[in-house]
Amino acid sequence: MTRELSDTQNTYLAGDSLIGVTFIDIGIYGGTDLHYTDAPFDITYDGTTYEAQGALIGISETQEVSELQITTITLTIGALDLSIVQQLATSNQINEVVTIHRAFLDPTDNSLIGDSSGDQVITIFKGRINGYTITDTENTATMAIEVKSQFSNFQKLSGRRTNLGSLQLEHQQDWGFEYSHETLRDLRWGKK
Repeated sequence: MTRELSDTQNTYLAGDSLIGVTFIDIGIYGGTDLHYTDAPFDITYDGTTYEAQGALIGISETQEVSELQITTITLTIGALDLSIVQQLATSNQINEVVTIHRAFLDPTDNSLIGDSSGDQVITIFKGRINGYTITDTENTATMAIEVKSQFSNFQKLSGRRTNLGSLQLEHQQDWGFEYSHETLRDLRWGKK
């Protein structure tokens, strides 16, 4: 994706000292979206305050190519704060929008580098939550949120799965697929 930067940003990037910050917008199903930054203090941009909560651990790298393809990144968030886990570790979060921006700070007053046209932040990735995993160790816990690019739904297959959870989405009291995970090979109905 071609990025057009302002003259102010190009001059700043050509300098010797850079202070870069990341802004992350995470859509929350039926609630208020989360806005995080990896800066050591809260930053307000375009009416939104990005919280420096310390839970954002990292973002995996992705490579841009000229072909249309589905790219995936992984957000790693500390899972010690129960409120974060309760908001993000639900099946309703699947397919919610995540946007990652990059910005640069002026070291003299911590303002965002840019110009009056509002190009202070650069969108580097936009996609949808595809899944999550929580890793719990003796001393810490982390949550890895897999985010696929916005083109990921083009290949999504519709329909139900043959597991208990999928069945009980519509029929809460039906336990017909309770042991479906134990069948490891195809069933040949009507054959001996």
